[in-house]
Amino acid sequence: MANDMINKCIQDCRDTANKLRSMTNTETNMQVRTALEEGAHHLDLCITECQYSLQQISSK
Repeated sequence: MANDMINKCIQDCRDTANKLRSMTNTETNMQVRTALEEGAHHLDLCITECQYSLQQISSK
């Protein structure tokens, strides 16, 4: 059950990061673009950590 919940969270984070990147592509204000890119990057880091958690759960 934990695997399913973590996988769902990973997918939600990927979807949100992709939405932020799409918003970045249409934004003309560089400060806003930078903030959107940073938000997407932080979600990428969360995904990496969640994938690590899945590996740890699988190895037990």
